[in-house]
Amino acid sequence: MTLIELLIAMTVMAIGISAIVAGYSSGILAVNRARVTSTVGALADKQMELYRQAAFTSPDLSPRHMSGGTQTGSDGNTYWLGTDISWICVVPPENRTYDATPLPCTGSPPSRRVKLVSIEVHKGSTSAGDLLFTESATFDSSTG
Repeated sequence: MTLIELLIAMTVMAIGISAIVAGYSSGILAVNRARVTSTVGALADKQMELYRQAAFTSPDLSPRHMSGGTQTGSDGNTYWLGTDISWICVVPPENRTYDATPLPCTGSPPSRRVKLVSIEVHKGSTSAGDLLFTESATFDSSTG
């Protein structure tokens, strides 16, 4: 009888220890994912701050399609940062966005155009890598 109790106790203990090991491995994955997210978030914030410091009429804020380049994060990995700048209306007619040639905004009262800056961070040195982070901000001519 004691031998059967010992086998049952060892089985229960083995199941408990394996659950603890699984918890540690999932914790390690979560910490690594958070590390990458914070790194690419900092890269995107740094890029967005450059646009915030520029004047509204700056050539860097001229409308264009997704363009970008590679940057090295604080973790030593290479990431591709892409920027898309487009014109949008604060109250868009028919939910349209305007790219290279901004059209007048309509409505009553007429809406003002703003520039929408979107930044994407991809894994690797090209835009074909996994999308890791996105950030967007609008820029209004009244705020400079």
